[in-house]
Amino acid sequence: MNIGYVGLGNMGGALARRLQLSHKLHVFDLNESAVQRMVDKGATACSTLVELAQRCDVIFLCLPKSDHVRAAIFGANGLAAGLQKNTLIIDQTTGDPIATRAMAAELAQQGIELIDAPVSGGAMGAEAGTIAVMVGAGEAQYARIEPVLKTISPNIFHAGDVGAGQVIKLVNNLISGVQRLLTFEGIALAAKNGIDPARACDILMAGGGKNAFMEKFMAPQIIKGKLDVGFTLGLMHKDMNLACQLGSDTGVPLFFGNVARELYQLCISEKGAQAEVHTSALVMDRMAGTHVVPVPAK
Repeated sequence: MNIGYVGLGNMGGALARRLQLSHKLHVFDLNESAVQRMVDKGATACSTLVELAQRCDVIFLCLPKSDHVRAAIFGANGLAAGLQKNTLIIDQTTGDPIATRAMAAELAQQGIELIDAPVSGGAMGAEAGTIAVMVGAGEAQYARIEPVLKTISPNIFHAGDVGAGQVIKLVNNLISGVQRLLTFEGIALAAKNGIDPARACDILMAGGGKNAFMEKFMAPQIIKGKLDVGFTLGLMHKDMNLACQLGSDTGVPLFFGNVARELYQLCISEKGAQAEVHTSALVMDRMAGTHVVPVPAK
């Protein structure tokens, strides 16, 4: 099995490094330094996507959007020009499941298979091998790729047929995105009314307000001024927008999701799309007149 990886950003690079612990990889990215880091650990660099496609029968992609996936596959000098029959493409992008299903259907006409396997747990979870991998694939496809995916993490979930992995990833990010903002809002309310943010977190963690975001980020990081998580406001808004669009396309009302999406747009307008997603806590502080995120000493 010859494995290729396309897209070596924060998440893709971390996932590729996990794969590289058990497999030799061929890699491609427009960022030469990202490629070199993989080469330094034993990967083989490919100068073009066509070259990677010619060398590999299993190809992973982790790119910002489904539009980038389409361009990487079908664009000028894309993978499609070098793909061999029976190649399996695994798209780890948090993308549009409708677009993914359309690409899978196009590739199937050429004897190429495409499935989706997005992840949840952040780059740190990928590096640690604890990340959740959500797979959208047929039964035979899943059986073929499961042993490879388990070299990334033991937490592999077969969500359903092609596109199902991206559906459940969007549901995950929808809930996570709303939960983050609601937690900021609640802690700001407590702080504005005289309760220390750390004490508020301790009390809420023992009650019905406990949630994963509060446990993993709010209490140990954000109220201590640590906002770096390696995930941007722009990516969060993109995921929320995809979830809301899927809701619209399939007739599911997403009241909280749509409000949260617009709040992330507000944060982008103030902080910029490349700002860390947790800088949304600073926007809440400004609006509430609080200092849940401590002000750095001068």
